[in-house]
Amino acid sequence: MELYQLKSFVAVAEEGTLAKAAMRLFSSQPSVSAHIKALEDELGIALFERSSRGMQITADGDALLTRAYAILNETQELNNLARNLQSSPSGKLTIGVNTGSSQLPLDAIAKRLHQDCPKLQLEFQHSSSGYVQKGVIAGDIDIGFYEGEVDSPKLLSSQFQENKILVVASPEFKDALQTTDWKDLQTLPWVFKTPDCSYYQLMERIVKAHDLQIEKRYTIDEEGTCLQFVRNNAALSLLGESIVADELATGSLIAWKSFQCTLPHRLICLGSRFHERPIQAFYQSCEHSLRLSKMQ
Repeated sequence: MELYQLKSFVAVAEEGTLAKAAMRLFSSQPSVSAHIKALEDELGIALFERSSRGMQITADGDALLTRAYAILNETQELNNLARNLQSSPSGKLTIGVNTGSSQLPLDAIAKRLHQDCPKLQLEFQHSSSGYVQKGVIAGDIDIGFYEGEVDSPKLLSSQFQENKILVVASPEFKDALQTTDWKDLQTLPWVFKTPDCSYYQLMERIVKAHDLQIEKRYTIDEEGTCLQFVRNNAALSLLGESIVADELATGSLIAWKSFQCTLPHRLICLGSRFHERPIQAFYQSCEHSLRLSKMQ
């Protein structure tokens, strides 16, 4: 039994004549008739009653028609799956994740991407926004999450939220934080992120705007350690609200009420690579979980 015989069987059953079935199949009447005859011989039953009015399906033929539909549908699904696997990207996609991205639904994004691209392996690299941006520009990171303003013309970016940034300290500094003036805080101990971090760059802008002389007593490239210094009364720092929300709610940390600002959270990639299928697929997976703006 051949698939073309089943296709002829279905076409004749639906069209009612050999002529119409042949036109539908882009074949000839003798060929379609031969397909039906060969199928009847193999199955040992008559599929149609032939008359001057056309081809009338028999009771036996009608009983087999549903199964013929199922076989052809399954064959089509198999072909569709094979085509999808051929076009589905494989290899490894490296995703940079900035350290302020702890609330991102990376698991949901990865799960959806796996459904569309089952052969694609994902590698997540966590680092500061500056390192993510450098990695994307260098080609070491394919696409990444970045916090801050994008200043490279090589990059495309899509914003999906704004992160609130706070001056955070332990309750030990409560009295000192009653001030409304930045200059009153410049003599206190501060823990800074590394220069590649967007928070460091924000602090640099604040220092310049207020003509401050803040001592960079501590410089730490890892957010968890930075937060530990703040918890243990060692220093003040700029931190994202999402990172410290629970501790602010319980009072184990406090925020300076005279300062609040936001930094955009973005998905970034090289403009010259945005057309690549794995990057497109990751962007599309993110669209289902994040409110992404247009990549530009």
